[in-house]
Amino acid sequence: MEAKERQPETLGVLLIDFNPVVREGLQAILTKDAGIEVMGDVPDGYEALQHIKRASDRGRPVNVVLTETRNGVVDGVQATRLIKDEFPEIAVLVLTENLNDSYVIDAIHAGAGGYIFLKDMSPEVLTQSIHRVVEGSAQMTTILLRTAVENLIQNGRKTLAERTAEAAHLTEREVAVLGLMGNGDSNKIIAAALGITLDNTKKHVRNIIDKLQARSRTHAAIIAAQSGIAGKPIDGTISVVEAQSEPGLVACGSG
Repeated sequence: MEAKERQPETLGVLLIDFNPVVREGLQAILTKDAGIEVMGDVPDGYEALQHIKRASDRGRPVNVVLTETRNGVVDGVQATRLIKDEFPEIAVLVLTENLNDSYVIDAIHAGAGGYIFLKDMSPEVLTQSIHRVVEGSAQMTTILLRTAVENLIQNGRKTLAERTAEAAHLTEREVAVLGLMGNGDSNKIIAAALGITLDNTKKHVRNIIDKLQARSRTHAAIIAAQSGIAGKPIDGTISVVEAQSEPGLVACGSG
């Protein structure tokens, strides 16, 4: 039977190698959202690429990939990198059971656009995160954001001084935009706050990500927090805007 035509606003979601219990739970949640179509479950990142290509050829593109940090032959970090390298427009959400999981931090660098703590995940948080991440948003707990920044420093990837020096290469306008990005403001809010058009705001966001060599908007927001452009520099406290949908979640949005 021919597949039912997807409505333009419906998001295609692909799952990568979740255990049967988690997979069934995710599918039960997602199928209740009329704006989401579950497009299947694949065993690893390589299979995900093939599935994404076939779906695109059929005119039913995958918009979001859900993956765990560790799964199959290709773990969540590798899967994220593979997908983002070939399909940068696809958003990847990583589900984790451990807030201190180093794989989650590595997934930031691989280009993942959001992180959800499985133990605290509600149906509303999952579906809202999927819709928001497609708009360029990122959701992660304040604890995970703090852990991510501290790990970036401890692992020696970039010192605070180096990140601040990088930020100095941004234009004054880009610094202002980055500060609002790091505080969790959407592109629409940023445009209104700075008195610029939405298109110009999106261009500034792209330029910022390129100049900071960030893999994603989430990564750029972390750099903003680390350098002190958004809220306070890392000193044990990060000033963030909490999403109204769920206490403890940071929304680095663009919608």
